[in-house]
Formats: sequence, structure tokens, C-alpha cells
Amino acid sequence: MNRFKDFLYDKNDIMVALVILIVAAVVIFFRINAIMDYPSTQTDQGGSAITETVFRS
Repeated sequence: MNRFKDFLYDKNDIMVALVILIVAAVVIFFRINAIMDYPSTQTDQGGSAITETVFRS
């Protein structure tokens, strides 16, 4: 049992990172259409992707 606990303790950070990556990949995979449609949604609503910055002296 101690050997199993040591393994979990040593590999815990890697497992957490892998879980985070898997969750992010699943979210992106299922939302890819919404992500790809976002620029056209912005232009349809009259939004501008480029903003101007005016500097006053």
C-alpha cells in the first residue's frame, strides 16, 4: 500500500495537468463551431475587431 501511495504522490502533478488538458480539449472540441463563428458574429453585430487608440498630448 505504501508503494501505491508513493506512486500517487510522485505522479500527482502530472495527473492533474493531464486532467486539465483533457478537459480543455473536450471543451474546445465540442465548442469549435461556436469558436469559429465568433468573428462573423462580431461583424454581424457591428462590432469592430480593430480599435483605434487616440493619444492626446
